[in-house]
Order: sequence, then structure tokens, then C-alpha cells
Amino acid sequence: MATTKTIRCCYNCVFAYLDREHTLECYSAGLLNRPACANHPESFGRMRRTPDRGMCPNYRPRPGTPQGDVRMIPLGRGYYTYVDAADYEWLSQWTWHVQNGYAVRYGKKVIFMHREIMQPPDDKLVDHRNHNKLDNTRINLRVCTHQENMQNTRKRSGTTSRFIGVCHCKSCKNKKWRAAIQWKRKPLHIGYFAEEVEAARAYDHKAVELGGQFARVNFPEEWPPERRAQVHAPPPDPPRRGE
Repeated sequence: MATTKTIRCCYNCVFAYLDREHTLECYSAGLLNRPACANHPESFGRMRRTPDRGMCPNYRPRPGTPQGDVRMIPLGRGYYTYVDAADYEWLSQWTWHVQNGYAVRYGKKVIFMHREIMQPPDDKLVDHRNHNKLDNTRINLRVCTHQENMQNTRKRSGTTSRFIGVCHCKSCKNKKWRAAIQWKRKPLHIGYFAEEVEAARAYDHKAVELGGQFARVNFPEEWPPERRAQVHAPPPDPPRRGE
């Protein structure tokens, strides 16, 4: 029996939300009701209509079974956070708020939802893979060290290149693009390249070599988990004095 392939579109995304009454009203009027979403990179946590065409990089197919489904928890001021359906009832016993982009609740101290879910050791952090601090589904969370967390950085605005870790070198004649990366709070030079894309790929290789699965790369489709595991080989820490 042939299986039906799900079309990749916002309607079939697990994060999409369609108000049933409004959808019926639009259907009666012959109008198309686009779903709303609070996981778009341009408006994390706030509901907005999905675009007519295309998808954002946070697309995740809607599961065919209850396992893997998500729920929304309101945070006030028009913000929402996403959690796994399995965690929804447990987390809903508290009132949650948004603070500095994170979902938190207040008690004797501020408790962050992502740490409540993952229960990391005190010396570890919890990284949001897609940079949406309000996407607290378990597949988007991972326990990490501070250095690993620093590898999952976004491209800074106002740079001379469209790629992470690449900048234009005006003083260079032939190889005009420089690739570099921050490692343990220090800049690490990778090399000069004639083509911008070449420099971006060199950055990706070094980023994966150092950061492994945590590295944010320019061409993620070229770096599946298997290849990352093969390349990942961070340099050992230098010996301490007296050792």
C-alpha cells in the first residue's frame, strides 16, 4: 500500500494554529484562512499569520500520533511558549510569564521553564537549538557546557558577509574573504579565500571540528549528524601550571 507524503507547508507544521470558528467563517465566505504561528524567527513567542508562500526554518511536520505533538502555554502580554504535549499538564499547574525572552515562573527565586523541563546539573546550561527561547519542546532543548552553548551563535547584523564567520578583506588582492571563529573567547584565524562561499564552508568545517553537534553552520544540509561526528575533534585543553 502506497504511503501519502505530507506536503511541507505551514498548514502541516506542528506549530501552526487554526481557530476553528474563524476557519468556518472564512470557508462560508469563500476565503482562505491562513494558520497563525508563534515560532517564526521574526516574532518568537508572538502569534502572527503565516506567509502566503514559503516556510520558516523552524518547520516541523505535524505527527500522525499524539507522541511528538505540542501545546501552547500563554505567558501574558500576547506571548506563548511551546511545550511537548506530554509535559503540558504538568507545566500548566503553574502560572508562567515571559522575562528577557524566556518562559519563567516566580517563587523564592526565578525558575526557567527550559531548566525545569531538562533538570540539568547546576554547572550545565540548556541550549535552545533554534534560538527561540520560547520553544521549550524537548527536541529543541539540549544540556550543554558554556563553551558548547557559545558555538550555537547567530550571525551578527551589519557584517560585510552574508555568512557566519566570514568578512570581506579590502586590503587583500586575490583572496578577499577571511574566515575566523571564536573559540574559548579568543578569535581563531582559519584562512583567506578567493570566494565568499569557499570561506563559509571552511568556517563550517572548523566550527564542526570544534563544536560538533552544537556548531551553527552556514550550510546545515551539508552537515548531517553522522558527518559531524566524524569531523568533531576539539583540541585538548592546555595543561595547567604545575601539571
